[in-house]
Amino acid sequence: MSDREFIFESSSPICHIDACIAAEKDAYYLMLFSSIEYGAKVLNMLWICNRHETPAELDISPLDRGEGPLLGKENVSDMQPKFGMEFNPDKFSAVWYDTGDAVAIYYGKKLICAIPPIVGLYDFPGFSIFAKGQTRYAWEMPTEPEFESRVQNQKNFWEIIQREETWKKLEQDYIAITDEFFGAPHTAVKSLASEKFPNRSLVQGTKNKSILYNITVGVSQYAMPAVAKAFGNDCADQSRIELAFACYDKFSPLVDLMALVMKDIADIPWNERSFLWHGHTIDFPNIAGFSALLLVDASTIFGMEAPRWRKFGGGKVNTLWLVPISEAELEFLRMKGIDELMERCMIQRYLHVFDNVPKFLQF
Repeated sequence: MSDREFIFESSSPICHIDACIAAEKDAYYLMLFSSIEYGAKVLNMLWICNRHETPAELDISPLDRGEGPLLGKENVSDMQPKFGMEFNPDKFSAVWYDTGDAVAIYYGKKLICAIPPIVGLYDFPGFSIFAKGQTRYAWEMPTEPEFESRVQNQKNFWEIIQREETWKKLEQDYIAITDEFFGAPHTAVKSLASEKFPNRSLVQGTKNKSILYNITVGVSQYAMPAVAKAFGNDCADQSRIELAFACYDKFSPLVDLMALVMKDIADIPWNERSFLWHGHTIDFPNIAGFSALLLVDASTIFGMEAPRWRKFGGGKVNTLWLVPISEAELEFLRMKGIDELMERCMIQRYLHVFDNVPKFLQF
């Protein structure tokens, strides 16, 4: 029977994740849970410190009662007192990373542990100042000042980004960029607000008199989860996206349909703790003759148009066009990959504009 007691809790600003500090019989653990409506599953566990005298070696016996192991002397730093630690729950505070799925914990003004966005890669569990070396339960905290500086930057980010006046200014800046892209004022702006994303919009406009566009603005305020696991820590240029869809005006009913679809797609990274990227697909049989939406990164194709977004959070913003593809194209993609599929397109720079004809495989 576990003696676990949760003494601190903080909810992610944008993901359905809660960070909890568990006071177990013999140790403190930082745990990330999916929110109750998502099953309350344990996503990550990080040893913070032992509550009593440290054993000579790793003690896994607490696993028998559903608790975390105790680290042995070889992996416990001098920061931990000889007879263990006891915390005052009122002194804890949490700083969430801009991905929304990772968190750092302060005790008073001291950063004591962190589960960064790259957690899980190579069995990395997170950092604790009370850990020494590397184990599957905790790694020692980096000593470089840049690490805590980044955490402080995350704290500043949330303090600024959640202000209503911040969003009003950002939305104006985003819309100015889309209007420049259209070469004319936009025709509509629709809110994409949801519980975890209070500030996002979709801009609609026309270009060259015959092409209609949906372009999201504000999705790129937040870095996508799991990008660090795919691209490494230096992933600022892959972390932020906006979505876009284009079609000829004779298919105008698609514009409003895709507006609804794009709202749901924009939620995917933070609802599923994943990311969207070039070559990814989303099942979508709602257009006759097509089976899925292919995401195409405009920057990978010479001459493909895209809004000229300014950098955000130290990295570029990537435009992902939503391109309907047929069942045959989807199967080809699964077998051969995105590069070979792209080679099947005769004029790649215009493939993002829907004209009711498959762009890659035509029979």
